[in-house]
Parts: sequence; C-alpha cells; structure tokens
Amino acid sequence: MMGDIQGAARFGDTIPALSELTPLTSAPVPGGHHLILSSGTPDDDSIYQRLVDPEGAPLECGAKETGRFLFENLHSGDPIGAGVFLGSLPAGLSYVRHSRTPYRLDILLGSEKDPDPGHPTHILTLYRHVWPGVPVEVEALSTITGRFSLELVAHIEYQHEGRTYVLGTVRRLPRGINALEYTKRGIAAHVVAHSQGIDLGQTLRYIHDSFLMAFPYEWAPAEHCMEHLEQRLDTFTETAPRLAEYAPWIREWYRSIRGDMLVHRLHGNVNLKQMWLDEEERWVIGGWSGDVRLPMEERARLGSPLEDLASLHRSVFRACEGNSSWCHLAMESIFEGYGEPLPSTLFCAFILDRACEEFAEESSQPAGHPGLITEFLDDFRETILPQRDTLPASAFLRSAQ
Repeated sequence: MMGDIQGAARFGDTIPALSELTPLTSAPVPGGHHLILSSGTPDDDSIYQRLVDPEGAPLECGAKETGRFLFENLHSGDPIGAGVFLGSLPAGLSYVRHSRTPYRLDILLGSEKDPDPGHPTHILTLYRHVWPGVPVEVEALSTITGRFSLELVAHIEYQHEGRTYVLGTVRRLPRGINALEYTKRGIAAHVVAHSQGIDLGQTLRYIHDSFLMAFPYEWAPAEHCMEHLEQRLDTFTETAPRLAEYAPWIREWYRSIRGDMLVHRLHGNVNLKQMWLDEEERWVIGGWSGDVRLPMEERARLGSPLEDLASLHRSVFRACEGNSSWCHLAMESIFEGYGEPLPSTLFCAFILDRACEEFAEESSQPAGHPGLITEFLDDFRETILPQRDTLPASAFLRSAQ
C-alpha cells in the first residue's frame, strides 16, 4: 500500500493477499475502512495495514480522500483510522498527489498559502508491513538532525497486545531540485558539477560519521560479508541464468577480499530520487525508512558504508543510461568529498553485487532491460578486473588483527 518516494521493492519480496491475513482491527475512513491484520503465524509479531472499500477491495481513491480527511483539524493524540496521530502539522495542508507500491503509500501534501501551491511541502508515508518497535526512519531522523535530512514532524502509532507499532510517518520535504532531475540536466548539458559532487560526498560522510558516533560499530571479518555476497550471487544466477557467464570472476573478486571491515549502521536506501539540492544549494538526504519489509533487527543491521555509496553509484549509472564516462566523473567528485579512493576492491565488490541484483530484477520483468547492465559488467571485466591487485586500499578495510 505505499508509493515510491523511497525506492523499489527488494528483489524476491512478496506481500500476502488480503485473503491470507487475519483481521485484528477495523476503523472507518472516507470511502471505506482502515484494516489492521496479522499473518496468523504464532511466532510472527508483525502486522499489515490496508485501506479497503466496503466490499473489501483496495481503496483506489483512498489516498486523496484519506489525505483530505487526515489533515483537516488533526491534532496530536487524535485517532487516525486505527492508529493515533502523534506530532504537529501546520494549518492548511491539503492533498497534492500520491504514489503507491505493494509496500507503501506516499501521500504528498501542500499548502494553498505556499508561494508555489502545487509544490508538496510534506509527505505522509503508510507502511503495508510493520514490525513492533521504533522504525529505522524514526530512529534515524531523531538522531541525524539538521539541514542534511528531512524533518520528522509526526508519526502514527498503533497498540496491540502491549506492543507499539508505527504505521506511518510525516516528514517535511525540502525545497529545491531533486538530484535525479539535477543529474539528468547535467548529462544533457555534458557538464559534471564538480563542486556539487564534492558537497554531496561530504554530506554523505557527515551522515555516516553521525551513525558511527550514535550507534554500535565493529571491525568484522570481511570473509563473512563476502560469503553473503556469494550467496546472493547464487540466487541472482538462478533467476537470471545469463549471469553464469560472469559469476566465476565475480565470485573470485569476492574471495580476494580479506581482512577486517568497518561496519556500522547504514542509510540503506541512498539513491538520486531521495536527494535534493535545496534553495541554498545544500544537499538534503531522504529515504530514511531503511527496508520496511524486514524485521527490525535485519533492517538495522550493520554494514559497510561503501554499500550506501555503491547504491548511489548504481543510481547515477542508471540516470546516465550507459554514459559511463559521465558516471565516473560524477562519482570521482563524490568520492573526493567523501574522502575515499575510487575505485577500491571493497567498493567494487558492492558495485558488482548491486549490478547483479539489478540484472536479476530486470531479467524477471517482461519489460525489463538487462542489456545496460551486461554492458557495464563487460566493461568492468575488460577495464577494472585486470587492475584488481593494484587498486588503492579502502580506509574501511584493514589487515586482520
């Protein structure tokens, strides 16, 4: 039930049909009902939420009606469907538009008093699958405060059997140009804004350093992480057999990485759609929910900060539509600001993992386009693979102690 401000579904995920779930609570909303349901599995304490019409079908028009209903005369502590609204909002917000995926619904809101009435100023996100406890998004936005991130202004709670669930959040959106649009303009003009790339790298480093100070971290055996990447490679190859052509040397790349990796909390969803260059030309990073489709302990897992940078690289590469030279120049400036060499063997491992995941996703879709990814893998094999043993070392990988 949720739109795509924060990214596509994780490869291989599924969401149960309404008929497969057990109802827990029902509350009226305009045009239908807000349902809270469970899987009925004894050891599963997660819940699901749905908006349905009186006949139980998905409430297709529910976003607009619910958006109008939710933000008229709403105050902290008021009921909001089956949940309770906690926080505060400016007066005069109204529905602008919404987007929906199987996993989330994003309702964009704006104000008629705004100089640009059509510009969304806030976003309400409702999650389809929810686990008890404080979500990654709420925890992160409560920790990473200031101009670098979206402001969390409210959230929606639901209580069940002594457990607290956060059904959704409201964040203030930045004013400015989205990074995807900004990037496409640069590509069309054949211009790489070096200074903006450096600023973006510095912003991402600030966020990672903030995580390093606020949450647990450790130096972990790199072999364990690389074994996980090999397992993912096996899964991707089963889905997309053509990857078997690349799998041997990718596997060998993973196995070449030895030592200890610095791992800490990740953003987990870094991509151009989640970034804005605001009116003061400062970067703002969104998409803080992490993977809402995994239990809390898995969403908040430790990982290499280079995983976030690898996700950003893939996002830039897709925006470039194969213009590898522009992509490389853009990433060079980002890494310069971040303070890491480009490329390192460790960073390349995560790049290869993300590329294989994309290939499997594109290959599984009737209208998918895996050809762009095979071009990337072919180019990597020809130009980067021969240099593997001479690439600079990452500060996030050290010899085993």
